[in-house]
Amino acid sequence: MVNKLNKWKIPGQSCYINRGMAIMWGFTLFSLRVFGQHVPKNPAVVWEDLPFIRTGVKLWSHTSKSPLNKTVQDFLNYTSEGKNGYEMANYEGESGMLVHCWFAFLSNDSTGRMKLFDSKKSTSGIDKSFKNYFNSRKYPEYLWESKDGIWWAFPCLPFHENFKAYSDIKPQWYQFTLHLFRSHYYSEAISKADLAGIYKKMQNPVGSFPGKVPGNRHKTVDVIVGANKTVTFFNDVTPGVIRQIHLTLPQGDSTAMDSIYISVSTDSEVTACLPIAFFFGGYAKVNMNNARGMPAGFDGKSLYNYFPMPFWKSFKMELINKQQRPIHVSCQFNWSDSNPYPEQSTGTFRVKYNPPTAVKAGQPDFVNLSVKGSGIMVGTVSQLTGAIEANFSIYVDGSKTPAVESTGGEDYFNHSYGIHPGFTRPFSGGLAKDIGYRFHIIDYIPFVNSLLFTQDHAIYYVHDRDGIFNSAIYYYYNPKQYLERTDSIDIGDLQSETSHSYTIRGTKAQFQNDRAGYEGDFDTLFSDAGRWTNGSTAFTIHINPKNDGVRIRKRINQTSYHQRVKVFVDNKFAGNWFEQGANYYLNKRLYYNDSLPDWQKGNITAKFRDTEFEIPGSFTKGKSQLKIRTETVGSLSVDPAKSGLTNEYYYWIYSYLPVQ
Repeated sequence: MVNKLNKWKIPGQSCYINRGMAIMWGFTLFSLRVFGQHVPKNPAVVWEDLPFIRTGVKLWSHTSKSPLNKTVQDFLNYTSEGKNGYEMANYEGESGMLVHCWFAFLSNDSTGRMKLFDSKKSTSGIDKSFKNYFNSRKYPEYLWESKDGIWWAFPCLPFHENFKAYSDIKPQWYQFTLHLFRSHYYSEAISKADLAGIYKKMQNPVGSFPGKVPGNRHKTVDVIVGANKTVTFFNDVTPGVIRQIHLTLPQGDSTAMDSIYISVSTDSEVTACLPIAFFFGGYAKVNMNNARGMPAGFDGKSLYNYFPMPFWKSFKMELINKQQRPIHVSCQFNWSDSNPYPEQSTGTFRVKYNPPTAVKAGQPDFVNLSVKGSGIMVGTVSQLTGAIEANFSIYVDGSKTPAVESTGGEDYFNHSYGIHPGFTRPFSGGLAKDIGYRFHIIDYIPFVNSLLFTQDHAIYYVHDRDGIFNSAIYYYYNPKQYLERTDSIDIGDLQSETSHSYTIRGTKAQFQNDRAGYEGDFDTLFSDAGRWTNGSTAFTIHINPKNDGVRIRKRINQTSYHQRVKVFVDNKFAGNWFEQGANYYLNKRLYYNDSLPDWQKGNITAKFRDTEFEIPGSFTKGKSQLKIRTETVGSLSVDPAKSGLTNEYYYWIYSYLPVQ
């Protein structure tokens, strides 16, 4: 969505700056308070901002994932080809920041060039060979790593309403992840100075505290926990924030990592209960010297966890000894004896532990985490199950199209060709064969309605292997849903269309009924009717008048891609709605020609896709309904007869609720 306002007013000042320049210069306006509400920075810049709910930040990504559901072929796939090369990512709408990219090549080197466009200008902001891009230590290319054909970075590259990525050679495996800022005062664009600060943090010794508020209170507990006994290590019944936890076990006692549990209760609710190794960024039966994350890990002497843990009523931590013998444990707590976080706009720190769970071939993705509410997901420790090609998928706010989908299980951990034990960095690393940790700090996963995080068990096709899942997911959670569904329109259903005053115009307007599914785990086929046009559609939607903006989600048939429509709200232009779509130029190796699925043949079942448009609060506040009109601009299509047409099958209408 493109906001029509072209300038930003500096809060408290009488002057304006150009919005695009503010983003491109990393202008730090937004550490200020907007209407008295704290506007958080990216937590890699301000560690203490981790617990805040982000109602103004969204996640978007595009990868080399194949829609054929043949996981071993999630490479050499791309959307289109043009004068700039092979398209890897194409986003139009809100301004934002490229927070993560990852590549893998069949050789250690690539002779190709990468072009990154950070605005609507026809010239690229970055045009470099892959080799040079991933060998620079100059701003803004600090945060990259490479090993054995794996290249990845946390570029922190701001863009203004448009981001595109191209390669001049056929791209192999790749992923691009963006943070989108719903309106200007939610921007977390990182400045040059802040980026240098992040780089410095990442070079610090393992176990260094990444925050600026270490806590004004500390306590050390030394205790012998009896066999099959529970001991309370920390118990506070006044508001505060846990800042640092260090725990030391007897040297050489590796079994204690898996047989002693930590139980955490925040405001009288159990928010974590899991083996010690998992709580501190490790895993069962691994060498904890490989747990070297910035938020949690092992520094060679003690285990550490630096996630801020706010509490408003009480905080209790217990150790549960499940061994048949006693053990001596020492634990140090650093905390603040006051809590500056507003309860309504903050998440409590939680860890979802999934004990070993067997799955059979043919069963759907394993659910690592499924919650309704708001918050941010900040980390995972998990093993690859079935084979290394099994993908991770992240579904945000009820969309059936993944916001992020990996191109192999090890890719999620910034590895490739398997997980490499001992290859460890502050935000990702290999704990053991097929076991890794991944912390989402720069590229945190925000949600304001729900989050679903799944994991496949596959090698050739989705779900084609037996396996055992065992994982822990770190996240901040608030039960409040700040995005509520207020309406829906079933296109093709006359009653639903009539009740929303739906109309469609165009010289090629047509009705179509499809039986299809989505990419990813929502691949069960179902029937749905939709309408296609080269003209316009119009309808009325109901919203909450106390809204802080509106999100419209639309199900489309993605055999037409690069769909672009103009959106008008109450007859005022609100922006362009563009959807890149899936990958249409596919790697077709390992198939016999007579069985080759192809978009043009119509035998790819993943035809449905969810796409979203954000309407700013300036169009919506105080209103209970809106008149929406869309005007087709154009599209590409696998069917030449439908080139230029756009389509719609279902609409979901959501109202943002203001954070008080």
